[in-house]
Amino acid sequence: MLVLAFVIGTPFMLFILATANPRQFEDIAIAFALRSDGLQLTAFCNGAALSFTVPSAGEVEAFTLPWSIVKEFAAKKNDYIDTIVNGKDVTLSWSTNGIPQTRNVQSLGQTDRRLPPLPDKTTTYSLNLFDALVDAGRIVDTENKRYALGAICFRGEKSQILSTDGRQALMQDGFNWPFSDDVLCPVSKIFGSKELREIGETVKVGVEDDWIFFNVHNVNFWLRKVDGRFPKFDQFTQNIDDHTWLHLDPTDAAFLTERLDALPGKDGRHDPVYVKLDNGVAVRGHDTAKQTATELRLVRSRYEGTNVTMPMNRKQLKNALDFGINRLGCDPKVESPAIGYGDGKLFVVMPLEGDEPTVDADKVTVLASNSVKASVPSKKTKTADCRRQTAANSSAVCRPPSAVSKLPNGKVVLLDDAMRLRNNLRETLVGVNVLIQSIKSQRRQDKLLRDTVNSLRKLQNV
Repeated sequence: MLVLAFVIGTPFMLFILATANPRQFEDIAIAFALRSDGLQLTAFCNGAALSFTVPSAGEVEAFTLPWSIVKEFAAKKNDYIDTIVNGKDVTLSWSTNGIPQTRNVQSLGQTDRRLPPLPDKTTTYSLNLFDALVDAGRIVDTENKRYALGAICFRGEKSQILSTDGRQALMQDGFNWPFSDDVLCPVSKIFGSKELREIGETVKVGVEDDWIFFNVHNVNFWLRKVDGRFPKFDQFTQNIDDHTWLHLDPTDAAFLTERLDALPGKDGRHDPVYVKLDNGVAVRGHDTAKQTATELRLVRSRYEGTNVTMPMNRKQLKNALDFGINRLGCDPKVESPAIGYGDGKLFVVMPLEGDEPTVDADKVTVLASNSVKASVPSKKTKTADCRRQTAANSSAVCRPPSAVSKLPNGKVVLLDDAMRLRNNLRETLVGVNVLIQSIKSQRRQDKLLRDTVNSLRKLQNV
């Protein structure tokens, strides 16, 4: 008999909902098997696999339950369910308000399906890695046939995460991947799950055969690598000495983020706005039917170089703000992609074609950023550099991202000492988080063992 703790339900709900098409639910099965380290549950779905191990008491032969049964019992308010396996017959027993309940189900006999191999080498990151993957997943195109733009590229040699939809690209620097080749990872909702963040503080990543391996505490999951070609974007960081550069103040960025969607000019396709660097910094939206405009003046921000107006898709500009881009540059002489730097990221965006509509000065509504109460969102910073630091390699010094280490005209940033101090503090924080997680894990296991012993004592009295 096995005392089955159905607190295991949450990770499987997470995995199935994140990787499966709803039409596939009826084909999914969950396998249960006792191992030396506890009860292991495995599931396979849509080019992905997951294993989840929890301490457990009792002896039982391996069995497999359909997804519908696991979902039903995971939703019950019972902490423990007694399980007896006799061939293909599985008897589940529990109590509801003190009244014994029993249900017989059939094992599906799929316990021989094997999980993908574990990688020989992994690297440990903070869970901010998942934040980076969520950001990368916002810049993809699943319809492109020439390149695998629906995937996220892990650039092994460059230590980067790269994603693009052909009109915009996001490059996140500072990852020490445990492989040297480029690996294409599918976009998955599992990266954005709060459940994974609740059970662990770090994530291990590795590659073996056709699979990308992730581990958070006692949850392992694999995603099948995507086949295809992926474009390179290194050329966009070259020949930028003649660019005009916008230096965006954080308070102005918050002011712009809150009002960008409300600017006139939405046409359902390009959603144009115009970033004007001309005797000041402003972002303008036009109502072409009424021949009016609204201008947001960013009085705390500044620019260097020749006056220029950048026509941009407002959603892409909003992405740049959300990614923490605080320097944006473009070539005033030719139509070329705008380049943005900030927060360990490089953001490339293609400008829209065409000139800004003309409008009389008396038909322009102006709102200056210093005319409203200043506010900067207190959201958690999603830094990309130093996410690779672990207890195993905490002595390593984080280098500043190569693409962000220089300002225009080749002037070196004079903040190296401050960055090194910041990076060392982050390394220490990761080590502390690993220690805290180990203590929490030990407490959970102790509690589960006590509850299991108490349940067995009650069973002896029945």
